[in-house]
Order: sequence, then structure tokens, then C-alpha cells
Amino acid sequence: MDTQQTTLHFQSLKQGADAYIKRRNQRLLANHRKELRNFTRAEASAYLSIDAKTLDKYVKAAEIDPRRHEDSQWSIDIMEMYQVRDLLPEALRRESKFVRNTHQSAQVVVIQNQKGGVGKTVSAATIASGLSIEFHQEYRVGLIDMDGQATLSMYYAPEADQEGNLSVGDLIMRNFDLDDGETFEQAVSDAFLETTIPNLRVLPAAQSDRAIEGWFHEQVFNQKLLSPYSLLAEIIDVVKNDFDIIIIDTPPSLGYATYNAYFAATSVVFPLSITENDIDATCSYFSYIPQVWALLANADHEGYDFMKILLTNHRDSSTTTELMNSLYEHFAPYLYSKEFKHSEAIRQASSLLSTVFDMSKSEYPKTKSTFQIAQQNGYEVTSQIQRDLLNVWREQEHA
Repeated sequence: MDTQQTTLHFQSLKQGADAYIKRRNQRLLANHRKELRNFTRAEASAYLSIDAKTLDKYVKAAEIDPRRHEDSQWSIDIMEMYQVRDLLPEALRRESKFVRNTHQSAQVVVIQNQKGGVGKTVSAATIASGLSIEFHQEYRVGLIDMDGQATLSMYYAPEADQEGNLSVGDLIMRNFDLDDGETFEQAVSDAFLETTIPNLRVLPAAQSDRAIEGWFHEQVFNQKLLSPYSLLAEIIDVVKNDFDIIIIDTPPSLGYATYNAYFAATSVVFPLSITENDIDATCSYFSYIPQVWALLANADHEGYDFMKILLTNHRDSSTTTELMNSLYEHFAPYLYSKEFKHSEAIRQASSLLSTVFDMSKSEYPKTKSTFQIAQQNGYEVTSQIQRDLLNVWREQEHA
């Protein structure tokens, strides 16, 4: 093939891929349109840790009719749940609402591993939704999808691309025009879209964000970017007062998008699937990572508050036990003690563009006990990250 024929073949591949992605997304949206999480009376009572009589009192005070549904079963959605919780006196709340003071900064956690398939996206979505829903401090959580595959965006902003919402790539590349009277700050804030969780917003990626690496190379080559690692940090700086915690999902590569995520972050979590192949690949990555840090430090990164390894896809077996023993021998100070266990419920939830925190046990379409175990496991994993974040805030408060 000559140059012209090769170009035509690549264009043909693109057309086929674009058509496939469009059809896939339309099918996903049609079959799995995301709904608000709903709670039965028993689930609502357990979630708020109040008895049913007290629950009824505050549901009525919120002017919510829990039996308005066609089947007349008692049910309230998560938006209504938050309304009810807001009416509870402080003595009845499980936790006081979190309010950062002037000494405490927004925490930015990057989820990264150069090895693909280790659970970065599922971990990012589960941690973000868990911090939002399961902890009654009502942390204001932001999710940023830095991966041009836009898988994370399908969880919480599946229609963003079709509806013309700005992506993280649009903001970085300034690929948009401001409306009359609109400021850049307003455009950034509006790009963080509301989700089915009241205190979780997402800055989506788009398929067009795959062009971001080429754009960075062009800008650097033409000497138009003096600081190519700080563009995401500048975007986050605009909304730092809108969020308490920001979680960044990254591509399985070490391009400019990943370096921007590293530079914007205050802490790092490395997901690691417990297989020999994934451990070998990740160790090779860790052998190289001092050179990654050298570039970030040279760009004036101030250092991370914590760096942890989060084990994923844990299966009970003798092989897994041997691998974990070896990991603890070499990485004990960095390993979280609780790992994401392999779970059919997590896989099933992902197929519905959800995490185990996006639905209640009564809504899960398969075995309820399996779902409850997965949700408890997700809570235990997320609790570890919450403790690290709280420790950072305590240190900042007393600094």
C-alpha cells in the first residue's frame, strides 16, 4: 500500500469504530439508563440509624409521600433521603456535616497504574460513590475522568458527549468559546456535571480527548507551553472551594494526561490486581517511578500526603495467599489492609453502569447476600482512604 491507500484504510477503521461506539452507547443508554438509588423503609431506617417511627416523622416533615408509587410500596430515592437527613437534629445524625476550615485544603487523589486491567476505573468510581453516600459527613466529591476511553464517564455522565457538555480535554486544550458574560471559572464549574448522587459531580472525558497527547506534543514542540504538567492543576484550582475530595481516574499510560493527574494530586493510590503478571508489570513500573517523580519535583510539585497500594480482584486461593505474602514482605508500609475482593456483584453493577453504592440491596437483580457482601467490602476499602484523608486534614489543622 502507498501513503494514500494507507490513509484510506485508517479512515475506514475510524468510520467503523465511530459507528460501533455510537451504537454501543445508544444500546447502553437505552437498556441501562441510570436511576436514582431507592430505599425501602427498612433500608432507610438502617441507613440513617433511626427507628421506623422516627423515620416516618421526618419523611412527613419533608413533605415526601413514600407510597406515591404505582405499586404503593414504601420507597424514597436518594435525593429525598438527603432531604430527610437534613431535617434530623444533630443528636440523631450519624455524623455531623463536614465543613472544611481555612487551614484544610481540598484533597486530590489520583488513581494510577501504568498496567491496564488492574481496576483503576472501578476503584475510582467505587471510592468516589462510597465517600459520597456511605459517610454521613456529606463530603463534596468530584470525579475527573482523564482517560480518553471515557469508561468512567459512562457511569455518571453517559450523555455528556452527545449533549455537548465540555470534557476535561476541552478545558485543558481550551477547545471551547465562552458565552457572552461567561468567565473561564464559570465554564470550569459548569463542566463538573451533577450525577445521580447529590454530593458527587463528574468532569467527564470524551472520545475526542484521545487527541490530547498529540495536542500536548504540538504545544511543547512549538514552545507554547512553559509548564505542560500543570494544566489540570489550574483547572482544579478554579473549583477547589466547591469540593472536599477529588478523585482522578487515569489512562494506563505515562503520557501528558497522566503527568497532569500526578501533578494535580495531593495523594496517590495504586490499584494492583493480585495476579503474577500484574504484580510483575507493576513492579517494573515502580522501578521507573523515581524518574516520574523527578520530573514532577522539577516542575515544583510539593510532595504527596500519602501513597498507598490498593489490592484488587482478590480471590481466596493458595496462589493468592503466596502472592500477598510476597507483597507484604516487600511493600508492607504501602499496602492497605483491606482489598477489593473479586465479586460477581461488582461485575453485575458495572454492567449496569453502577457501583455497589449506586443501588440498594432491594434493587440488586441477583443474589442479595452476594451484593451485601460486596457493599460491605467496598465500605471497608473506602473507609481506609477516608481515614488517610482525615489524618491529612488533622495535620493541616494543627500545622
